[in-house]
Amino acid sequence: MNNLIILLPLIIIILTIILILISISVKRNNFIHLIIAISGLFCTLISIIHNMYYNINLMNNTLFIVDNYSYFYTIILLIISIITCIIAYPWLINFDYHQDEFYLLILISSIGGMVLTITNNFISMLIGIELISIPVFGLIAYNLKLKNSLEASIKYTIISSIASSFFILGMSLIFIDYGSLNFTYINQHYLFHSIINNISIIGLVLIIVSIGFKLSLVPFHLWTPDIYQGSPTIVTMFLSTFSKIAIFTSFVRLLGHFTNIVSNKLILFNILILISITSIIFGNFLALTQKNIKRLLGYSSIAHLGYMSIILIYNLILPNDVSLSLETMGIYSISYILNNIGIFTVISIISNLNKQQQYKKHFDHLYFYRGLFWYDPILSFIMTVMFLSLAGIPITLGFISKFYLISLVVKMKLWYLVFIVILSSIAGLYYYLRVIINLYLRPYNKLYTLSLFNNLHTKKIFISKYLILLLTVITILLGVYPEFIIQIVKKSMFVI
Repeated sequence: MNNLIILLPLIIIILTIILILISISVKRNNFIHLIIAISGLFCTLISIIHNMYYNINLMNNTLFIVDNYSYFYTIILLIISIITCIIAYPWLINFDYHQDEFYLLILISSIGGMVLTITNNFISMLIGIELISIPVFGLIAYNLKLKNSLEASIKYTIISSIASSFFILGMSLIFIDYGSLNFTYINQHYLFHSIINNISIIGLVLIIVSIGFKLSLVPFHLWTPDIYQGSPTIVTMFLSTFSKIAIFTSFVRLLGHFTNIVSNKLILFNILILISITSIIFGNFLALTQKNIKRLLGYSSIAHLGYMSIILIYNLILPNDVSLSLETMGIYSISYILNNIGIFTVISIISNLNKQQQYKKHFDHLYFYRGLFWYDPILSFIMTVMFLSLAGIPITLGFISKFYLISLVVKMKLWYLVFIVILSSIAGLYYYLRVIINLYLRPYNKLYTLSLFNNLHTKKIFISKYLILLLTVITILLGVYPEFIIQIVKKSMFVI
């Protein structure tokens, strides 16, 4: 009976997908399918909270581990999906075709994210990654009138296919060594077998390469700015938050089992420290010269995933004290998600102001946002707070997350890494401030800007606008009083 209750969230989403498919075949209605999608996701959320409250867990199963760690990140991923559907609705109104399929793709990706949070096997991990990636191919090319979107979709499809190939090859080599693809079994294997086989180490390196592509870590990052720029803004937001957090969540659990194997530690440490440092440096310093706000955020995401990779290094060095790193991961993930949702939603609102201009102009250049404050102070306030939080400025949640991150590095006594984090954060503050200052300058052409922003106060963006204003207030409140979120994150640990 417990197994059925644990599977209930997945069953609810699958039933929601079937219901939408049947509804589409009867009659297309964007609003009705939005309500069905949100209702299904919300019911799934309720079922997960119920399971978490009554402590219904599943440990050491061959495919899945369901614990507070998986519950916590599943709730976060479902909230991202709900917000994405709500914010996408005004954007989808402009389409004369296939509006409703958007919600289907989001729901399928949600299943993939849920599978990744509970995965305890390479097979289920691969299925989860593909359930996220395949719908994203369609989401990136969703706006068929934009050539850049089609180009971005082709690039992402090729890169994702290559990454999956590396994953399958690495998984095969690990199976040759251990005779199993179960994370828990691999962790326990060396309790009874001390013989080291280099095949499994090569397999693990190949899997890190695959995950590096998916998370856009250096040197596997080259696709990121192009995909961010070419994708519809809503899809970019979903890709930068849902996809990366879901994959990173499963990656942390995977490496948590491998870090107990002493023979892997030196190789893993050298690989992870190199990836982390290069991602932090390249991500921040390449963003300095960007004039396209989506490309800037693409390089920024590379840097932030580099910061989050420090959590993996900490788990490797201090595997018996992962509570601080998992606490840092929870706070950093929430901060990163809130900030990206806020910024990309503002970009989406601006880009959808005029239906005729939507396909003719590129609203992701920085000069389009010059003087936004004089036409809509609320959107300017949202972008200001979110960018300051990404930079780690006090009284924002980003400051708390950055403080935790530096605490991790100090505890590891990697002083050169502390210097790199601080120096890169200063560079990040520079390009974030460049965007913020641009919002408050006088516009170049007042008549042009007035015509551009003349629809900022229409009713169709009301919900999106005030939803992200609420997220902005939450970012500030959690920055001032972080104890609430800290206590929640402390309960979402996993045990190896």
